[in-house]
Amino acid sequence: MLVQEVVSQNIKPLRAVDTAQEALTAMVAYGLSALPVVDQTTKKFIGVVSRASAEQDRLAVSSVLALREEELIVTGPDHNIFDAVRLMEKHELAILPVIDSDRNYLGVVERSELNDRIVKIMNFTEHGSLITIHFEERDFTLSKLVRIIEAEGGLILGMSVESPKSRNPFFVVSIKLNLTDPGRIVASLKRHDYIVDQHSSDDQEDRRYEQRADELMHYLNI
Repeated sequence: MLVQEVVSQNIKPLRAVDTAQEALTAMVAYGLSALPVVDQTTKKFIGVVSRASAEQDRLAVSSVLALREEELIVTGPDHNIFDAVRLMEKHELAILPVIDSDRNYLGVVERSELNDRIVKIMNFTEHGSLITIHFEERDFTLSKLVRIIEAEGGLILGMSVESPKSRNPFFVVSIKLNLTDPGRIVASLKRHDYIVDQHSSDDQEDRRYEQRADELMHYLNI
């Protein structure tokens, strides 16, 4: 899925003529820590103003142009949404301006909308069951895992992968299956020495799995 499919016009950008106080008022209203600045005549993207800068200069009557951030963090309409996810996570952004090759402002990508789209893309809301598996890095082979699941009549509807961290030296793979009873698959995985530390097919656990999808913003490595 491309960024152009999730571009939002819900966030009104700042105008070049707006003051710091007007910028601050808008950020408070939207609950954001930064807003894009756009030329109202040409619709060209000018930059981004942070809430910290607006608060510091809120008594000034000059334009927000003087408060623009030097580092421009943007994305293009033809970029993949997972690239946008990584960019927003790296810079801790709630919104990401979208501009074309001519710097025309197209809107923003909203973190909440990305979460919703990723959940749908990965079929996290489909009825079925889930399993969570821990791999040591040397044993991390998705192709083998898929073969075992398919041999037991299972179909993977969605998958997320959390990379090893210092406090947990394992890959953590959460898999949504089409089967309401994952018992045979779990047993087969254990016979192959996989660590399956969670499996369920009830509605409550499915809802918990959907909630975990929001955490993808922190560790997508697919």
